[in-house]
Amino acid sequence: MKKGMRMLKSIFVVTYLTIATIVAVRSAIAIAGGAALLADIGVFLTSGPIAKFVGSIMLLKNRARTSDRLWVVMVLAIIGTGLSLYAFLIGTGSPTQALTAAAMTGLYFLYDFWYSRLERGGTRVSVGQPLPAITLVSVGGETVTTADLAGSPAILMFFRGNWCPLCIAQIKEVAARYTELSNLGVRVLMVSPQPQRHTSALAKKFDAAMEFMHDDNNAAAKALGLESKFGTPFGMQALGYDSDTVLPTVIIIDGAGVVQWVHATDNYRVRPEPDTFFEVLRDKELIPST
Repeated sequence: MKKGMRMLKSIFVVTYLTIATIVAVRSAIAIAGGAALLADIGVFLTSGPIAKFVGSIMLLKNRARTSDRLWVVMVLAIIGTGLSLYAFLIGTGSPTQALTAAAMTGLYFLYDFWYSRLERGGTRVSVGQPLPAITLVSVGGETVTTADLAGSPAILMFFRGNWCPLCIAQIKEVAARYTELSNLGVRVLMVSPQPQRHTSALAKKFDAAMEFMHDDNNAAAKALGLESKFGTPFGMQALGYDSDTVLPTVIIIDGAGVVQWVHATDNYRVRPEPDTFFEVLRDKELIPST
């Protein structure tokens, strides 16, 4: 049952965003025609805002997080449904327009309340406990184990892959602060199960000596209880990505390999800022307070 639902999620997000874009474009064209203006505006409000929001994130890759709920998008969708229904009731809109608006709003609620939620269970990372043994491979082909991390505090950021725009935006943020972290003796490891060639290509984009790591066969994610079955959107497999990925997670350990902080989001759009890492490192006395 869970396997089927996870697979359905990977198909849903691609299907929904494709439909939202098509409906938004068609309703925008209809608005320009002006035949059933109120109803068409209503339909556009249920599809245009989410299509623009997600489209801009995917193209620009400059936004690492959102609020837990996309309140503006949600309110506009509800208003849009109301407008289309009102237009139908007063005879200026069609039942098809009203049903389309209602369907698009229903799909939005599925996206926000169902798809955006991450299933976490069986996590084996606990604050105050040693980080379980894992093995990673650097972009240079070197093996890095938990034991190799001893001696200095480290931030391990598990990201889903180059296909995830919020992951890339978050990495950009950390890269901008990397020099500060490095000067304070903090190692920064970016870990993903994506193919090594994708990780290598990503590493070359940043003028920061962060350690980009490949998690072969998602082994580290499985060992830590962070695996996300069918977490990769349907269709990305054509670009070489596996259907399974990792749940976006940030782990901070001390020089002895003990976990000091974990951010295990249950919403893929909600992620910590670099300032939070500095606050944790100072609070745990892993770096100087000033």
